Amino acid sequence: MTVFDVLTVVFLVLVGLVVVTGCYLIAYVLVDSARRRRVVRIGERTPARCIHAYYGSSHPSLEPPDRPRRFKRRFVIGFTGPGGDLIRFEDISVPETTREGDELTVAYLPGRPASAVVVTGDEMPGLDETLRILAALCGFLVVMAGIAYVGVVILDGYGSLAADPGSWIEP
Repeated sequence: MTVFDVLTVVFLVLVGLVVVTGCYLIAYVLVDSARRRRVVRIGERTPARCIHAYYGSSHPSLEPPDRPRRFKRRFVIGFTGPGGDLIRFEDISVPETTREGDELTVAYLPGRPASAVVVTGDEMPGLDETLRILAALCGFLVVMAGIAYVGVVILDGYGSLAADPGSWIEP
């Protein structure tokens, strides 16, 4: 096996891993947004409160005050479930202006209060959001196809140069 063959395999495996990872992440976002829309559309609604808001770590004192915030703000939301027990869950889709103690509306599937999501009032229509995600997927795949094409052209040039008997490159 030549160096050219090894480089080709390594390059194609890396491009393949990036494409598979990107497709997995986009599929995860599609499934999660579909679940969220379903819960908002058919779920039971109830008032809830923001119990805690934080960045990154679960305890605010662990975040240095002078460090820029690199993480999306997370919110712990609590509401009284159908059985009278307190249900807590975390969400990042809560408006950034929300503070601890603010009242929100949540929706959950009947019999599954742990599946709750915050109803923000500006839920995008399902088709619009799905089309945006699919457009992002298409853009990602076009960029990856371009990278793969450039890589194959470079490797082909290397292979041609390595095949030349007068070349300094060893095959």
